[in-house]
Amino acid sequence: MNGVSRLHGKVSRHLFELLFPHWPADEVPVGHVTNGVHMPSWDSAAADDLWTEACGKDRWLGTMETLEQDIRRVPDASLWQFRTAASKSLVEYARERLSRQLAASGASPEAVDGAKHLFDPKALTLGFARRFATYKRPNLLLHDPERLLRLLTDRERPVQLILAGKAHPADQAGQNLIREWTHFIRRPEVRSHVIFLSDYDMLLTEHLVQGVDVWINTPRRPWEACGTSGMKVLVNGGINLSELDGWWAEAWTPEVGWRWGTAGNMATTGLGRRRSRGALRPA
Repeated sequence: MNGVSRLHGKVSRHLFELLFPHWPADEVPVGHVTNGVHMPSWDSAAADDLWTEACGKDRWLGTMETLEQDIRRVPDASLWQFRTAASKSLVEYARERLSRQLAASGASPEAVDGAKHLFDPKALTLGFARRFATYKRPNLLLHDPERLLRLLTDRERPVQLILAGKAHPADQAGQNLIREWTHFIRRPEVRSHVIFLSDYDMLLTEHLVQGVDVWINTPRRPWEACGTSGMKVLVNGGINLSELDGWWAEAWTPEVGWRWGTAGNMATTGLGRRRSRGALRPA
């Protein structure tokens, strides 16, 4: 009866309109209720302390009419200190997890020890972690690998990237996307700037959304029904860079991150092919 974002509701009405041939598309009986996340499960202890001091412990339980004003009163210095500590914590966690990952895979002692010194807590940290499915386009950053390498190795504005994710055992295309990243990371000039953390789980997600500076989301619009990982980043003071798809298509403002892509026609070529095969979901 409902999609899980405003855009998903619109796409779903388009998909189901064949079942209602005499109805205007806007009146096809599919609404939307945008997904959300349980904030206390995903904000860090430091974030909780900061928001509690500014907005009170019951900030999510009321009407939230004054919430924006309360948050805006948090001093810039407090926000910067909070984010600096979060970045340092994430880098320390990533180093430890990667070193254990390499040791378990039989890497040399030198490689294991080297992992404990990777990354710079003061550098801009990008994060990309999710299921490796083709419509999520996890290899879009590799469209121009040499340009990506130039960004990562810029001496004045260094950037580092943490990747994590899994592909379904039967999804060969998704597994190939992971291999593509693995081959890129193995290049000597890349190794100190990009890491891939295996065994993607909720604990790893928690550390990533609490510590990354910029969360990257690259789905093929409009195939991402909602997506919620970026919401977890926002409550921890991070910023989103995302395709205008799912929840981001209705939540984006210049103050909370960057958009890319256009809010064009919902009925893409790929979506039309799916409907012709009888599929009733965009993703």
